[in-house]
Amino acid sequence: MQGSTVWHWNVSLRARLVFWFARIFIKPLFTVWPMSDRGIRALGKLDEWSDRTPAPKGVSIEPITLGGVRCEKVTHPRRATDALQGATILYFHGGGFVFCGLATHRGACGALAARSGVPVISVEYRQLPHGGIGTSIADAMAAYTALLETCDDPTRIIVAGDSAGGYLAMKVAEITALQGLTTPAAVLGFSPLLNVDLESHDPEYMKRDAYLPMRQVRNLKDRWLAGPDLIVGAQSPVQADPALFPPVFLSAAEYELMRPDVEAMTERLERAGRPVETHLWSGQIHAFPVFGVMFEESKTLIALSIDFARRNVASRERRSA
Repeated sequence: MQGSTVWHWNVSLRARLVFWFARIFIKPLFTVWPMSDRGIRALGKLDEWSDRTPAPKGVSIEPITLGGVRCEKVTHPRRATDALQGATILYFHGGGFVFCGLATHRGACGALAARSGVPVISVEYRQLPHGGIGTSIADAMAAYTALLETCDDPTRIIVAGDSAGGYLAMKVAEITALQGLTTPAAVLGFSPLLNVDLESHDPEYMKRDAYLPMRQVRNLKDRWLAGPDLIVGAQSPVQADPALFPPVFLSAAEYELMRPDVEAMTERLERAGRPVETHLWSGQIHAFPVFGVMFEESKTLIALSIDFARRNVASRERRSA
């Protein structure tokens, strides 16, 4: 452990197998996949295919709408009786602002709901080719502001997300602070995208990501930033004023595109005196908590994130008392 950063070195056999499957089969496919509108729409079919698989066991799933944005409310029969009582987790799925959706991330949302005992609301924000990052942010903010009016306790909203969804969770925290709205009680970011200028990092390190090719990030960047909706605040969360953020929980794999900025964000938050806890994992792939209960490492990380949220929701309540 160094400062607020904890390293995890044990790797399960299942995680090792997935890592090498991703490197050998998935990365070459992603490297050559066309990022035209047609190619992006084909990737979007992944959520449709996932929707045909069985829902996570032990949770209920209810379609809802927040601020005109389609969402799903995932709940577990066990309800929190501790500091998280009355809390809500608003979750933004990853997928590079290109693919994935509610179905692909039900496992992760189910695991978060089971561990926390609070509702997890997953947001189906617009992605390419229907709009760039600014459009995704607009939907994320619409869902969050609507949730402020409808949830049990607006001071106990936890925003969470993986990859591109982690970017949105950080942007919601930043924008609510800039606009004087009730800010989230905490942010949980699993391999969050914190910098749209990923090409600024060491290219040799960036090649070691198990399945995300930098070539495709470069191909997508202009489309991410093209609009039509503008990005409110900082273009990249790592460039934002760290004083704007509530307590932040971050994680990344040892070799993945997001790690350099996860470490940079951790350092910036520490220097600003903001609560932050970061976990780095050996032998994992990008955004591995999306696997939910399939990996022991995923279950452990989700438990750590909920413990962090619980502590900081309780701390916020003490400060406001």
